[in-house]
Amino acid sequence: MDKLTKLAGKYGTDKGSGDHYFTEVYEYFFHPIKHKARKICEIGIADGASLKMFRDYFPRAVIYGIDINDASGLDSNAIKTFIADQASRKDLKGFIDTYGYDFDIILDDGDHTMEQQQVSLGYLFKYLKGGGYYIIEDVHTSFYDGRFGVEKKQKNTTLAMINNFIRNGKIESKYMAKKEQTYLTANVNYCNLLSRNSGSSITCIFKKK
Repeated sequence: MDKLTKLAGKYGTDKGSGDHYFTEVYEYFFHPIKHKARKICEIGIADGASLKMFRDYFPRAVIYGIDINDASGLDSNAIKTFIADQASRKDLKGFIDTYGYDFDIILDDGDHTMEQQQVSLGYLFKYLKGGGYYIIEDVHTSFYDGRFGVEKKQKNTTLAMINNFIRNGKIESKYMAKKEQTYLTANVNYCNLLSRNSGSSITCIFKKK
């Protein structure tokens, strides 16, 4: 068992178990930067299990958590939390103004609506360092008609946006400003769309040029 999956089990985050098992994939991408990474951000804190997992995995990094609820009880030298609505550019700007930029990894495990996933990607991607990773978990919510903001025919979904990029090399989203779409199109090096359990669990890893 890889180190990240062991830590997921230690702290009880579902990233390393059940239908997800994302940590097996993350280990492949994260291990080469394990001792180099300095700033990791996760959207969605819950009980802080995955923040603790990343704290232990990346020994030189500060782990930043964003959540709409107060999680300041987790704050320490290695973990910093911030209250924000991930669909609010004003709130996300407040986070960047407070903690700066040049993140090695930004991971979205928030509430998984189409607007939240795409606004956060559009706004925060530019604050990754070159070669950094932006991850959107639970992309399978794009299949849930009438939930998570999924519209009929699913044309507004995060999965549709990703598949369009894979086919055409362009990021297009009704939730992003034109300049955000242009920046992403120019600066995404590649993305990996990874599916488990017949599509019931999907994550996407974008790498910045």
